[in-house]
Amino acid sequence: MPTDSVLPDTRVVDVLEMKGSLDRDTSVLTAAPTDTVYDCIDRMVRHEVGSIVVQAPDGPHANGIAGIFTERDYMRNIALEGRDSSDTPVQAVMTSDVQTVGRERRLDACLDLMTTLQCRHLPVVDANGDLDDIISSRDCMQKISEVATSKAAELTRYMEEKYPVERRI
Repeated sequence: MPTDSVLPDTRVVDVLEMKGSLDRDTSVLTAAPTDTVYDCIDRMVRHEVGSIVVQAPDGPHANGIAGIFTERDYMRNIALEGRDSSDTPVQAVMTSDVQTVGRERRLDACLDLMTTLQCRHLPVVDANGDLDDIISSRDCMQKISEVATSKAAELTRYMEEKYPVERRI
């Protein structure tokens, strides 16, 4: 989406506020590269999330993010290939080309990035580049929709006050 988008100016920090992440110490679900896919899926199910960030001190990113493992990775790389999740290390099937976003990134830009990368989750990093949280395409769309609905209601109230219409019964 172009930067002069008609969408409301919503940012990652707005999603984190909506999720309550700003009011509490968030702990992003993480795994080591050698953890099994089964263990990762088990943790994702218990925490009711669709992804887990794979971290390694010697990862390709300065913040230690080595990759991300999602439900989609499981379907494509375990289920369809007939692999055994209990003896497959997550590093063998994770997505290693991970893009991160900061708190001030616009949500429309995040959605564009997810579309380009064909992914649904983006790790959020703080000003130091450390893993801070994670956002999903659903989070972004929900917040944009919420803000757009609020703006539409605000505009309607303004128009009704400025140009009152007599209602006849």
